[in-house]
Amino acid sequence: MLPAVPVVFVRRGRRADRLPTPPPFPRPESVARTRPADLPALIHSLALPSSFSLSTPSTKALLKQAIYAFALAPDSPHHHLLFPPTSADDKGKGRDLLDSAAAVTLKVHDGWSLAKAQGDGGGEYSESRRGKVCGHVFKAGESVYRCRDCSLDSTCVLCAKCFHGSSHTKHDVTMSVHAGVGAGCCDCGDLEAFKDGLVIDCKYHAVAAATEAEAASPQPQETGEVDQLKRDVGDVLRILVDWMIEVLEHSPEEITMPQSVHDIAPTIPPLYRHHPAPSPSPSDASAFDFTSPPSYTSSTSRGKARASSPSDDTAAEATPAGPWSVVLWNDEKHSFSQVIDQVTRATGVSHREAGQVAQRVDVHGRDVVYISSDPVQLLIVSRLIGEIDLAVSVRPSLDTFFEQVAGELVVFMKDLCASKVAGQGGVLSEVLAAVLLERGGPLNMSRFQRLVSVDARLWKEARKGLAEVYVTLLGVSQSVKMDLSVHFAQIYATIAESYLLTDREPEHSIISFGVQIFTVPSVSAFLVSQHSFLSGLIAILHAFFTEQLRPGRRHLLLPPNPTVRRIDPESPAFKQKRYFQVFGDLNHLISSPQVRRIICSSVALITDFASFLDLFTSMNTNKRAVATHVEYESDAWVTAFNVTIQLGKVCRTFGEAYRHATALELALALTNLLGRLPGPRLPTHLVAFGGTTYQLIDFKVESQHVSFHHPLAWLFAEMVKNIDAMDPDVLSREVGVPNMSAIVVARAGSLSFLSAMDQPLRVIVLVAQIRAGLWVRNGFGMRAQQLHYKEYSLRENTYDQDILFLQTALVSLDPSLVLIAVLDRFQVQEWLGGHEHATYEPGQAFAMVEEMLYLFILLLSDPTFVAGLESDRCLRREIVHHLCLGPLPYSDLMRRVSEKFADDPALDRVLAAVANFKPPVGTSDQGHYALKPECFAEVNPYFSRYSRNQREEADKIVRAQMKKLDPTNTDPVIVPSRLEITRGPFVTLAQTFHSDVLHQTIFFAMQHGRARGELFSEILVDEAVHLAMLALVEAPESFAAFAADRQLSETPGEYTLVHLLVKLEEDDRMKHVRHKVRWCLDRLAELVGPSVAALRKVEDTASPAKALDAKRLAAKARQAAIMKQFAQAQQSFLESSENMVNDDDEDDMDGDEPRTSLGSCIVCQDELTAAHSFGSLAFIQSSDIIRLTPPAPDNADFHAEVMTTPSSLDRDASSLRPFGLAAKKIPVNADDESGDGVSRGFPQLNQSGLHASACGHMMHLACFETYYQSLEQRHQQQLTRCHPENTERKEFICPLCKSLGNVLLPTSVESFVKPESTIEARDLDAWAQLVLDPLAHALDLGVAANKTDLGLAAAGIDDFTAQARRLRPIGVGPHVGLTAWDLGSNFLKASPDQVLHGDRLMTSRLLEVAFPLLQEIGEQRQGFLPNALVAYTVSAIEVASRGVGEPAAGVSEATTRMLQSLLAILSDLVFAQTGSPHSSQLAAINVVAHLGGLFAPDARRTDFFALDPLATVIEAAAVLPSAFHHVAAFAFYTELAQTFLGVEALGVPGAFQGDAADDALADYSALAQIRSFFVAPKDMASPEEEVILGRYLYAYVLPFLRRTAIVHRALFGPPEMEVDATSGPELSRLLELLRIPHPSSALLSTQHPSAILQHLHQLRQSISSWRQSMDSLYPAGVDLATQLPLVLPERILSVAKALQHPAIYELVGLPVQLDTLAAESLQRECDRCGQVPAEPALCLFCGQIVCNQSFCCMDGDEESQHGECNMHMWTCGGSVGIFFLIKKNSVLYLYTDKGTFSTPPYLDSHGEVDTGGRSRGRNQFPQFLHQGRYDEIRKTWLNQGIPTFVARKLEATTDHGGWGTM
Repeated sequence: MLPAVPVVFVRRGRRADRLPTPPPFPRPESVARTRPADLPALIHSLALPSSFSLSTPSTKALLKQAIYAFALAPDSPHHHLLFPPTSADDKGKGRDLLDSAAAVTLKVHDGWSLAKAQGDGGGEYSESRRGKVCGHVFKAGESVYRCRDCSLDSTCVLCAKCFHGSSHTKHDVTMSVHAGVGAGCCDCGDLEAFKDGLVIDCKYHAVAAATEAEAASPQPQETGEVDQLKRDVGDVLRILVDWMIEVLEHSPEEITMPQSVHDIAPTIPPLYRHHPAPSPSPSDASAFDFTSPPSYTSSTSRGKARASSPSDDTAAEATPAGPWSVVLWNDEKHSFSQVIDQVTRATGVSHREAGQVAQRVDVHGRDVVYISSDPVQLLIVSRLIGEIDLAVSVRPSLDTFFEQVAGELVVFMKDLCASKVAGQGGVLSEVLAAVLLERGGPLNMSRFQRLVSVDARLWKEARKGLAEVYVTLLGVSQSVKMDLSVHFAQIYATIAESYLLTDREPEHSIISFGVQIFTVPSVSAFLVSQHSFLSGLIAILHAFFTEQLRPGRRHLLLPPNPTVRRIDPESPAFKQKRYFQVFGDLNHLISSPQVRRIICSSVALITDFASFLDLFTSMNTNKRAVATHVEYESDAWVTAFNVTIQLGKVCRTFGEAYRHATALELALALTNLLGRLPGPRLPTHLVAFGGTTYQLIDFKVESQHVSFHHPLAWLFAEMVKNIDAMDPDVLSREVGVPNMSAIVVARAGSLSFLSAMDQPLRVIVLVAQIRAGLWVRNGFGMRAQQLHYKEYSLRENTYDQDILFLQTALVSLDPSLVLIAVLDRFQVQEWLGGHEHATYEPGQAFAMVEEMLYLFILLLSDPTFVAGLESDRCLRREIVHHLCLGPLPYSDLMRRVSEKFADDPALDRVLAAVANFKPPVGTSDQGHYALKPECFAEVNPYFSRYSRNQREEADKIVRAQMKKLDPTNTDPVIVPSRLEITRGPFVTLAQTFHSDVLHQTIFFAMQHGRARGELFSEILVDEAVHLAMLALVEAPESFAAFAADRQLSETPGEYTLVHLLVKLEEDDRMKHVRHKVRWCLDRLAELVGPSVAALRKVEDTASPAKALDAKRLAAKARQAAIMKQFAQAQQSFLESSENMVNDDDEDDMDGDEPRTSLGSCIVCQDELTAAHSFGSLAFIQSSDIIRLTPPAPDNADFHAEVMTTPSSLDRDASSLRPFGLAAKKIPVNADDESGDGVSRGFPQLNQSGLHASACGHMMHLACFETYYQSLEQRHQQQLTRCHPENTERKEFICPLCKSLGNVLLPTSVESFVKPESTIEARDLDAWAQLVLDPLAHALDLGVAANKTDLGLAAAGIDDFTAQARRLRPIGVGPHVGLTAWDLGSNFLKASPDQVLHGDRLMTSRLLEVAFPLLQEIGEQRQGFLPNALVAYTVSAIEVASRGVGEPAAGVSEATTRMLQSLLAILSDLVFAQTGSPHSSQLAAINVVAHLGGLFAPDARRTDFFALDPLATVIEAAAVLPSAFHHVAAFAFYTELAQTFLGVEALGVPGAFQGDAADDALADYSALAQIRSFFVAPKDMASPEEEVILGRYLYAYVLPFLRRTAIVHRALFGPPEMEVDATSGPELSRLLELLRIPHPSSALLSTQHPSAILQHLHQLRQSISSWRQSMDSLYPAGVDLATQLPLVLPERILSVAKALQHPAIYELVGLPVQLDTLAAESLQRECDRCGQVPAEPALCLFCGQIVCNQSFCCMDGDEESQHGECNMHMWTCGGSVGIFFLIKKNSVLYLYTDKGTFSTPPYLDSHGEVDTGGRSRGRNQFPQFLHQGRYDEIRKTWLNQGIPTFVARKLEATTDHGGWGTM
């Protein structure tokens, strides 16, 4: 469907080019009665009124009324079928009720659909779908499941609902995320999609429940009514689909930009010869005449709509066809910014409007950007847009309007498929299928075929929509599926050639629909057997690769000319990869079991396939460069190998078809195939060896052209894997030949097969030569080719197949002939005879022989295919060998295992049998599989997949394991196992060990490997010895006779192999193979007799074991002597060090106190002393972490969190986590029985502030300034880098730990901790009385000038008080802050003549950093350090410590030092402002006043709710530490009073939700007594209400005490003894620590009013709203101080202070399974754009889903655009944000304008992370929430670590930014 946008008219320096005033729209009542035959005319009549845009208001609604007339017309007889009554009463009221109800409810609008109007009936999961195929079409990002134990192949999948609705317990399940490319659907209910005998017990589609469901479902009362509806809908569809096809067939095949005016304004095209033509001049409105619309009728006999018009004769005249539209098409090459720039330049629209155009083009696939009747202007616009190769076309506006309608008709068809008739789904789908399958026209094509043939002319959205319709129709019935498949197959060639040659957007091609067809066994078999479709696919590929094209090069020549055999890897056909899709379809087709039976029985198919493969034989040949290096390295090998990857797969699939062939079928196929392999026409030569002459193929790899590609040989090797059919007994019985040799040599003799064998042999030799360094002058390309051929993904389809081919040759020909052919091809026979090689250098010769012997070992010991191992055994063998080298994650293991096992349902079962799984432990760990000890015995170090280094490593590992199992075996030997071939053609393979050629090769390899001049090769000897061991295992007698008797050398001591082995045993250079040599000699001694022992040297010791023991004893003696010498030296050093220490101690004793050291500067490494200013690196950031409890009644869940918060937050609460609301998941669907879902997030209700953190590292001020300058220089030099720090925000990175910082906090070597002796000794009441007496207080503070003369003292006090008042800020009450602590003033820099240095300079930097951050969070007024920074920091520290099992005050040393520095800064700022020695006392006068209440200078000027008790405690710690505990006590009760009013304002639940055995119940009751200070006693609460109130108060005031305890620790240090957290409720323990009177005594005092009681009374009176309420309640003259209201007035509650949430903080509760979150994201719309996000991001703070990096939600200008994640961050988390990217399975961290990605909290069952399916190798698995990883994310957030986390990630990479667009 085209986008719904208004047409853009552009002003380009002249008057706007506008269309004439459009005529009015047809009347809605007449539109609703439109007959089907009149629909095309109606569509035509909407064009001009809508200004050729379907998005014009009312246009789409009118169109819907017309095409849905069968449902919407007032007189429609189908209302009761399409909109059935919803209640029994309605059913009895007759037809009138139904009609009237329909008339009222069916309000048609642009987004209206029939399915939505019918209501949610469950869709594919409704009761009407019982017993039917689900057919749910997957959306992009939706989870797709596959059970490998149940499904037939990898394409048979289930949607999430069907998977969870069926039983797959302990099954091998994989899960992937649908990418949105191609239309896929759920196969649940399709019997052909699952293995024979398996029925998926889906609760939605189970076949067993179909009968019951059908009985329960509503049935139409009259079948005739349904039939009539089907006929009516069919008539509408025939007219509309025919009209749609005609419109689309008229569209151009290729999008081309006009080159001239004549390209834009031709004569009227044929499409409009049946329609009224628009006038050439748009100013003439009368030219648009709709009075004579065409009349369409439908031919029922042919199902073809035809049109007639009275204007047929006149319409043929040539007239211009304006106006025209400029259409911009989507592509995947250009960015949004490029499109926006071009559209803005070309059309003159605003940047925002151009952005909307770009967004619509991206979403829908194209957009009309300009309409005009001026061809010149159209040409200019199109050229400007197309300057950067954007796809643009100019079409008649009427054409584009009709195409928009065609897009809407696609939506109409989708809607019909989703609609119900009389409660039954699928009825209208049957009608649509029948209409589309009707044939007609000159070519007898169906409508479906005609639509498919024009698929490439459509745009993205329409193509995807039609594909979804086709997929839905496949589930209608088996007959419809078969018919659609046949129709699709008949048109497949047209689709393929369009896809391969011309399609602009191949990812949206309808060719992907083939996977839904070719994987159905019955369909694929029918297509191959009845329509020769397999041969047709091969013909398409043949024509494509041989470039057989028709003139114009837009269509393939089909069928192709079979004599054209030339291919070119550098041609366009090879360079593009679209042919992968056709190969995939070919593979799907061949994989069908029924098709495989057809292949086995068809000689024609093997002939066609072999002929196609023969095209690629010897493709892209290479010739060794000898004299000079290759000047230009062609990349043709890349394209060739891309094709070979596909050829290898299809060869394996085609060859596997013969696994179940009869012996005769296989014999005929092999004979046919061998006829195409290279024959005796190849030149030959004679080779003599061991007295015998052999006729061999004459070829030299080092000097002739050779290719890596020979697919015919790979196919042959795959076919002979059917060893049961090739068994001699079977061949004799069914074919009449004795063995396979008779088949393969029957056609042209042994030389022919030798010629066929030469192709794979050449490649093996080529690989060996490349590895030996003979092809270095050919460049890197040769090495890359051999790596791909042997080491990477191609191996099992290429190299392994070549090995099997040579093994086949060994049993089909004389083994000696094959071996000598190998020697000849390796060109080493002369070298083995003692001659130097003409081409190979000495080292290269050694390497070539090593490679050859390794080949012999593989040929004679690899049982994988020759022994007919079952699939499970082959898989077990691979897993064992890969895990032998060490534990591996599952994904790494799967990358090593053959691809054919990647889809094996036995994989996990076999893995569990041979390996132990170690789950991930740490947060960054992953699961590993380790081989079980008993399985090491199965390891063969010469495993074919091992490299040379891995062979050596495996040998060491296995031998070490053998020593563990048998400690007495000090030198174990890994003895090779027998092949154990009991059946098949390879039973004679072991006879090769009788070959004299092999024997002599072993001898001479040992001889020359031991010594050839000055050279030797231990590897060569090891391989030769291993071959000897194999021979002694497989053919012991024969080989023993040769070893003992055959003399092959005249060299003394090396006459026979036995002599040579004895020499090797004595050779110290061969000590690593000595154990193998000894085994051979021992075995030969058993076979030959004492003559072998007589040749061996007798050692001095009685046995090898004793000799080894003697060596060990000698080694231990040497080690003991060395250790004794080391111990003596160490003792000497310790003695000298002790003397030095003693000297130092004596020096220390001379001083008064021991010197305190804070370490050294992390830059210069000098010790930190008072001689030079230094500080701690710290970071101040804006924060929104403090949450506020939402008000009732809509937030009862958050109130329940408060009620259930543990009474002691210093105890471990891990058993309660996830806590509160995070554990309450909301299911995605109402019928979801699992209960899994996403929890509700915390609302965006936060308190902002500044947070300080420190890494603990220190630096000299001078060093810091130098370091910061270097950072600024780096920023200037690396302009394009996204630096980890932002110097504009004064940020830097700690050089040591890479933590982010922006301030240097002044630090002193002197201890900040206040001793016990400084604490105020007076009790609370005495101290309060003292403070309330200014003179006494001043005298106590020591500020009075004369303590004996009270008059003089009073005068001094007045002056002192006046100075104190000057510290109070102007414009606020006496209860807030001091001017010295005002962040905005920074008086340190106010005086221009004042030069700052040292600590003051660091403090000034802190203020410069903090104030802009305060403004960033929206605090434009005054902000004070104690409130905005220190109190907020302490609060955040306390929040992070909740429930972790540690005391709240148990902060780190770095944090404690940071808090001490901040307190020292507060004190120093007062001193800097006053310059008075009594600065602290001056500040103390004001700090006490900040307590309010009893201490407020003027209670009526004090704002009770503005009091900040925690900030006052912090101020007291800075300037009045002696009275800290007294200030904390009054502050606590101020907090309690504020909390009570806040709780009352919130509203409390009516029932206690805590634990009845809670040890804090007494505290609850005591705290609840605060109510008596505000409410009359007669209205006191009941005991239960009292506990509830107390529980709330306890939860809210406990954090205050915990925060005060943190300040207490910074001020007085840790307590001498930590109190046990289980000794009582935390509140009581903290009150005792802080010396605060318990509420049970303070609030229930019966004696004279205490200071606390007086303080509370004064606090109450300071509430302005309280006083106003009392004045209104009581008459004048009543003592308001003693009167209390019955209930709290609303006026008071409305201004109550918002309460900080006291519960344990959690991020959003994530579902257990990731697919649940994916399903949730597909249903939730973005609040900003109103669409389901294409890339959803879940905010882990509030739970909102936003669009990630989507242009639809971008904000800002083109220079600084911000994505929705960034915008949401500032409103939710402040300067930080954490988002879970659902489809990418990744976590996004954001900090200001920077960000980074991190691993997700989801792991699969193998303990691994899957980031969007890109890192898991071949399979993905269901992802489950790992709570430990999620807790790490939460910990990073709570500890304010996001900025540092982002900075560390950016520091480790060179990032170029762009995070703002997220």
